[in-house]
Amino acid sequence: MNTRNLSLAGGGLALVLFFAVNVAANASLRSVRLDLTEDKVFTLEEGSKNIAKRLDEPLNLYFYFSRRVAGEYPQVIEYADRILGVLREYARSSDGKIRLHVSDPEPFSEEEDQAVAQGVQGAPLPNGDVLYFGLVGTSATDARESIPFFALDEAKQRTLEYDLSKLIWTLAHPDKKKVGLLSVLPLEGGGGNPMLGQQGGERWGILDQLGDFFEVEVLPPSTEQFEDVDVLVVVHPRDFPETTQYALDQWALAGKPLVVFVDPQCDADPGAADDPTNPMARFTAKKSSELDRLFGAWGIELVKNQIVCDKELGIRQPARSRDGRSQIEVPYVHFLQLGEESLSREDPVTRLLGNVLIVTAGSLRKSAEGTTTFTPILQSSEQADEVDAGQFQFMPDPQQLFASLVPGYERLTLGARVTGTVKSAFPDGKPGSTPPPAPEDGSEAPPDPAAGLKESAQPLNLLVFADADLLHDRMWMRELGRLGNQVLVTQVSENVDLLKNAIESVSGGAELMSIRMRGMTSRPFERVQEIRREADQRYLQRQQELERNLQDAERRLSELQKAKAEGSEELVTAEQRAEEEKVREELVQTRKDLRAVKHQLTKDIERLGTQLKWLNIGLMPALVCAAALALGSWRGKQRGRT
Repeated sequence: MNTRNLSLAGGGLALVLFFAVNVAANASLRSVRLDLTEDKVFTLEEGSKNIAKRLDEPLNLYFYFSRRVAGEYPQVIEYADRILGVLREYARSSDGKIRLHVSDPEPFSEEEDQAVAQGVQGAPLPNGDVLYFGLVGTSATDARESIPFFALDEAKQRTLEYDLSKLIWTLAHPDKKKVGLLSVLPLEGGGGNPMLGQQGGERWGILDQLGDFFEVEVLPPSTEQFEDVDVLVVVHPRDFPETTQYALDQWALAGKPLVVFVDPQCDADPGAADDPTNPMARFTAKKSSELDRLFGAWGIELVKNQIVCDKELGIRQPARSRDGRSQIEVPYVHFLQLGEESLSREDPVTRLLGNVLIVTAGSLRKSAEGTTTFTPILQSSEQADEVDAGQFQFMPDPQQLFASLVPGYERLTLGARVTGTVKSAFPDGKPGSTPPPAPEDGSEAPPDPAAGLKESAQPLNLLVFADADLLHDRMWMRELGRLGNQVLVTQVSENVDLLKNAIESVSGGAELMSIRMRGMTSRPFERVQEIRREADQRYLQRQQELERNLQDAERRLSELQKAKAEGSEELVTAEQRAEEEKVREELVQTRKDLRAVKHQLTKDIERLGTQLKWLNIGLMPALVCAAALALGSWRGKQRGRT
C-alpha cells in the first residue's frame, strides 16, 4: 500500500473513531459534568441539593424564554442558558421529583397564551416584539410560585440560586410557619403626633420580606398568650408589662424558638414622651429596651446605658468641619459595618453573611453566675469600646467621638446564641395571680394553673441581638424610585437575611440558610482601611490643634480691632500695629496649615494606590520577563552541552 492510500485509510479510521467516541461518551457520560466557571455558577450548594432531594411530592417547573426574540441581546441569552443549566442541576439532584419543561413562546402561539395565563410577564422590545423570560412552579397540591421576569441587574443575578431554591422550598412547604413579632415599635406604620403635625411612619419592609417565607403577625406588647405562633421574635421590648414577660419566660422554658432584639438607644423608636405637646420631649424620651429579669434567669446581660463604638468598623460619612466652612469624611464610630471578621463562620445564622449594618448597638455578655452556653455570633473589632448612651441623646459630634474613643482591645459581643437549662424568672408563678384556696378537709391542694413551668422542660432556644435599628428600612434598603405604585429598592446590607436565618435556625429549617449568595460578600482592602484610620487620627488631632489656634488668633485680632476703634488713630503705637500684622499673618498661616492637613488625609491612600499600580503594571510583567530570560538562557546552555 502506497503512502497516499495509507494516509487516506488512517484519516478515515480517525473519523470513524471520532464519531464512535462521541456516541459512546453521549451514552455513558451523560451524568458527568465539569463546572470550570470561576464562581461555580452551575454547581449547586449543598442546601439547594438537600431541598431538591427531600421533596415529598413531584414538582413541575416551567421555564419560559423567547430565545428567537432575544437574538439581538447576547447577554440575555447567556443569562438564560445559565438559568437553564442551574434548573437542570435541580432536576438531576431531585431523583426525578422535579420535572423541567422548557418553552419558547413564539408570538401569537399557544405557548405565549400559556405563559401569560401562568403569570409570566412579557417585556416589550423596541422592535415591537415581546420577550418572555420567567419561571413558574406548580406542585401536586396546586400550590403555585413564580418569577414573572428574571431581573437582569447584576445584584439579582448573584442571588439566582437563592431565588430558585426559595421558589422550590416554598412549593414544597405550602403551609408556612407562623412568626409572631412582639414589639412596641410601629412596625405596621402609623404613629406620629397629629398635634405636632407629625405624620405616621410607613410599614416596615421586613414584614413583606418575611411574608415570602412565613405567615407573619404583629403582636401588641401586652400579649400574654403565644399558643398560635410557631416562632416568637421580640423587637425592642421597652417597658413590657410583667405579665408579658412571664409569658416569654414560659415560652423560653418550653424550649420554643425565640429571637430577641434589645437596644440601649433605638433611633427608630419615637419614644414615650411625658409631654407629647413638647417638641423637645422626644429627644429626652426613653428609647432603651431591656429584659433584665429574664436575662438574669438566662445567665446573660445587656450592659446598661452603653453604646458600642468601633474605630475599625465605623462607616465613613461626610460631616461638617468645626469651622463650618467645609465638609470632611469621618468614621462614624457608632454606625458599624460588620464584615466577615465580625460574623461567626461557625454559626449557620452568620456563616454565609458578609455585610451587616448596625447603629448605636449595645454590648452583651454572659453574667458571672450564668450557667447557660453563651456563643457570640456578632462581634466588634478590638478597636472598640463602650461609650455612655447619654452622648447619643441628641445628635453626637462624629469627629469628637472618633478623637476621644480609646480602644479597649477586646472584642465586644453584639449578638449571641444562648442554650442550656434555666430556672424560671418568676418562681412564684404568674404576676398578679392568687393560688387556689386549700381544701377545708385538709386534702392536698389542687395544682395552680398559673404556676407554670419552674425550670426548663427543653433547653433554651434563644438568639439575642443588642440592636433593634438593624431591622429598620434605612439600615438594609435604599429606594431607587417609583414605577407607578411599585417602589423600586435595592438592598445595601444583609440585615434581612440575618433575621430570616435567625428564624430558620431556631425553628429547625437550615436548607435555605446554607445557600451562598454568590458575589455578595464584601472583601475590603484591609491595609487601605488601616491607613485611613491612622490618617483620620492624625488629621483630627492636628485639625483640633489648628482650630484652637485659629480661634485664639481671631479673638486676639478682634480685641486689637476693638481697641483701635475705641481710641484715635494717632494713639495707636507702632507695637500695636506690628502686633496686629503678626496676628493677621498667623491667621493666614493657620488657615493654610488647616487646608494642608485636609489634603494630607488622602496622600497616604494615593501613595498606596500608586504602589499597587506599579506592582501590577511594572513589577509583575518584569518578573515574567526575567523568568522567561532565565529559562531561555538555561535552555541555551543545555543545547550547548549537547
